[in-house]
Amino acid sequence: MNRRQFISKSAAALALGSIAGSIGCAGNEKQRRIGIQLYSVRNDLPNDFEGVLKKLSEIGFSSVETYGFNGERFGRPFGNRTMQEVDAIVRELGMSISGSHCSSRILPENTNAPEWDYWKKCADQLKSVGAKWIVQSTLPQGNDVNTIDDLMRISAHFNRVGEICRQNDMRFGFHTHRDVFGKIDDEIVIEYIIKNTDSGLFSVQLDMGHVVNGGGDIMYLLRTYPGRIPMWHASDYHATNRVYTNLGQGSVPYREMFALPRTARLEYLTVEQELTGDIFALLKSDFDYIKQFRWTRV
Repeated sequence: MNRRQFISKSAAALALGSIAGSIGCAGNEKQRRIGIQLYSVRNDLPNDFEGVLKKLSEIGFSSVETYGFNGERFGRPFGNRTMQEVDAIVRELGMSISGSHCSSRILPENTNAPEWDYWKKCADQLKSVGAKWIVQSTLPQGNDVNTIDDLMRISAHFNRVGEICRQNDMRFGFHTHRDVFGKIDDEIVIEYIIKNTDSGLFSVQLDMGHVVNGGGDIMYLLRTYPGRIPMWHASDYHATNRVYTNLGQGSVPYREMFALPRTARLEYLTVEQELTGDIFALLKSDFDYIKQFRWTRV
């Protein structure tokens, strides 16, 4: 074989390898960075924990977000399993744990050492499985938030939790429900919290369906606070019919959201389905809708 033949054959082999790689990547939905909040399959997990995770992996989800951490069950905090056991199952399926929703309702003025120990334990457990985020799933005081003083205490609480997370190499966020888009003394609750927390300690996980349900303005929030909203919960809500629905079938402006410059500095996108029924068909529909956007591709 002369030099020209060798170069020609090498180029052909390289081209075939490139094509095969492209085909393999296109066919591997795990190449898409779309996570799933496991609360979506809460009714199915107790019956077939590993089987449910396998189905989510087959749909194409690349990461899972757990839920329900509390101080009473630190030994086996999720699905009656240790986080290491959950992580082993998830990794075997080609996924990872991005973080977990945790819950605390104690405000700083009533806080003692065990409250802060709770967050240290959360950080320690999640860090041990390579997770990045601890997310407060509700306001610490539930729905009983009526005054600016309440918001001041909540903001202080979030700053302190964020500092504990940072000291333990984790990041802290807050998941929005519809209640934080109302006003207290002309202050929109979530905006007040954003403006009164440290950007290095506190981030928002914006749940899109809940924003619409609560009367909030998604595009305004993403444009105004791009560095403060690194996590999106992909859900949808039909404002006219006043029902949650599949992604792309409601009032959440996903096309405009993904068209924002640098997608408003989005880091993690996690699907959360509010509907029940054939949950895996619903989640497959959600995954297929959201995967069209360029950001989702690695």
